[in-house]
Amino acid sequence: MGNAKFQISAPRCRFLVSIIRWWEKVFKRREMMLKIISVFVFLTVLGGVEVNGSKILAVFPSTSKTNYILGQVLFEQLASRGHEITVISPFEIEYDSASIRQIKLTGMFAHLEDYGMNTNIFTKWDKSSFYGNNNLIYGTAAMAENTLGHPKVQELLKSDASFDLLLLDQVLCDSLLGLANHYNVPAVVFSSTSTNKFTNEMVANPHNPAYNPVSSLGYSDRMSFDQRLWNTLVSISEQFNYKYLYLPSQEAVYRRHFAGKNLPPLLDVIHNVSAVLVNSNPMINYPRPVVPTMVEVGGMHLRKFDKTGLSEDVVNWVEAAKGGVIYFSMGGNAKSIDLPANVRKAFTGAFGQLSGTLIIWKWENATLENQSSNVIIGPWMPQQELLAHPNVRLHITHGGLLGMMESVHYGKPILGLPLAGEQEILVDKAVAGGYGLKLDYQNITQEIVLESIKRIMEDTSFRKNALKISRQFREQSMKPMDKAIYHIEYVLKNDGGVQKLRSGALSLTFWERHLVDVALCIVAIALLPIVVIAILIQMILRKSHQRKMTPSVSDLRKAAIKKKTK
Repeated sequence: MGNAKFQISAPRCRFLVSIIRWWEKVFKRREMMLKIISVFVFLTVLGGVEVNGSKILAVFPSTSKTNYILGQVLFEQLASRGHEITVISPFEIEYDSASIRQIKLTGMFAHLEDYGMNTNIFTKWDKSSFYGNNNLIYGTAAMAENTLGHPKVQELLKSDASFDLLLLDQVLCDSLLGLANHYNVPAVVFSSTSTNKFTNEMVANPHNPAYNPVSSLGYSDRMSFDQRLWNTLVSISEQFNYKYLYLPSQEAVYRRHFAGKNLPPLLDVIHNVSAVLVNSNPMINYPRPVVPTMVEVGGMHLRKFDKTGLSEDVVNWVEAAKGGVIYFSMGGNAKSIDLPANVRKAFTGAFGQLSGTLIIWKWENATLENQSSNVIIGPWMPQQELLAHPNVRLHITHGGLLGMMESVHYGKPILGLPLAGEQEILVDKAVAGGYGLKLDYQNITQEIVLESIKRIMEDTSFRKNALKISRQFREQSMKPMDKAIYHIEYVLKNDGGVQKLRSGALSLTFWERHLVDVALCIVAIALLPIVVIAILIQMILRKSHQRKMTPSVSDLRKAAIKKKTK
C-alpha cells in the first residue's frame, strides 16, 4: 500500500500560529476558535501529504474472456487509486489509465487447442466429466509453461523490474506463484468461481463433503445419502488427483523456470498465499465456511446503469416492445452458434410465436436461420445495460456465474439451460428461489421452450421473487469491489499481519488435518479391551484344554492296575 508521509515545515507552523492568534482576537468565543483551528490544521496537513502507489504484477493467463473481464474492472480500480499495474494476459484492451502496462501472451489460444481446452463444448457434452479430465490438468500445466516461457515474460524476469505484489488468476496454474518467490513479494489469488479444491488448499479452507458439494456434480448443499456418498468419493478422488497428478505437473514447470539452490517446494509457496478473493456470494452460491484469508467478492464487476448506457437505437427498440424484452446469451465461453440444430430450432420456433415480444440474442454469426422479425442478433451485447433496463423481463442463460449475478443484481427472472455442474447448482437455486425455470439440454423442444417462457412472463411471482433476491443480494455491509481493494491494499500495507491470519491447518499434513491419526488412535483404544478380553479367553481355553489332555494320578493308577490284570 502507498506510504503516506505527513510533514509540516517550520515556516508553515509559524504561519499557522499567527493565523490562529489573529482569529482568536476576532472571535472571542472558544467554540468558534476551535472550529477554525481544526479547518486550518486539516488544510495544512493535507498540503503535506504524499501518496506513493505500489507496483502490482497481475498474471491472468487464461483464454477465458470471463476471467479477463473480472480482472479488467479490478485493474482499472487499482489504477485509479494510484497503483501501477503490469498485466500479463492473452487479451489486450485499451485502458484510459497510463498506469496499466500490458504484456500480451501471443499464441496462447493455438497452444491450448492441442489439449482440447478451446473446443466446442457441445460436441462432447458430459456433465460428470466437464471439469475433471486429465486434459485439464496437463493443459493448464502447458498454459503455465507457455506463460513463463514467453519471450516477453522471460525479458521481464531477466530485467531489473521490481514489484510489491503478485495478483494471480486462479486457473490451475499454481506454478506461476513462483513469481511471488522470484520477486520476494506477497501473493493475492483471484478466483473467477466459487471455492474449490485448489483455492481451499491455498489457505486451508475447510471442505466437508456432507454439505459442501463438489461443483462439477451439480448437487445442492442438502444432499441425500447416495449423493453424500458419491460426493465424498469424488472429494477423495480430487485429493488424489491434486497430490499425484496436478502438483507434480505444476512442480515440473515451477522447477524448470525458477531454478535455484534455496528454491522452496511448490506446496510451501502455495500455502504462503496471503489472500484468496473468490467470486461468490451466499445469496447466489450455497453458503460455505471461509477462513479470514479467503474473501468473497462476488459481484465486484457490477455497475450502476440506466437506459443512457444503451445506444439510441437499442433504447428505441427496447422501449417500443409492448410485450417486453427477452435477452438470450450463452455467455462468453460457450457460443450460441455451437448449439445443436435441434436446440436452435426449438428456440427460433418458440421466438417466432411471441409476437409483440422483442428477443435480443447474442449470436456470433452474421445470419440466423429461421430468424423471425422480432429477433435481433449480434456478436456482442451490452449485457449489464440491457438487464438494467426495466422493460427487459427475462434472461435466458446457460447459468454462468457472472450472468446469474447480473440477473439477480438487476432483478430479472431467468430461464436456465445449464451445461455443467456449477451452472446446474446456480440454476437449481434460482428454481428453488422461485425466480427461474430450468430447461433440460438433452430433452428440449419448441413446445417446452414456449411454455416455459410464457409461464415466467405471465406469472408475476417470478418477477416478485427476482426483485426480492435482488434486494437481499444488494444489501451488503461493504461493496464487493471495495472489499477486494481493501484486502489487496491490506496485504500491501502489512503482509506480516496477514501471516497472523493464516489458518493453523496449513502446518498440518493431510492425515493430521482430517484427524486420521486421531481416529486411528481412538479406534485402537476402543479395540484394546476387546483384544485384552480375547487374549484372556484364549488363555483360559488353552489351559482348560491342557488339563483335559493331561492324565491325573488316579487315572495312571487305574491304568497300571488294568495292565497288571491283563
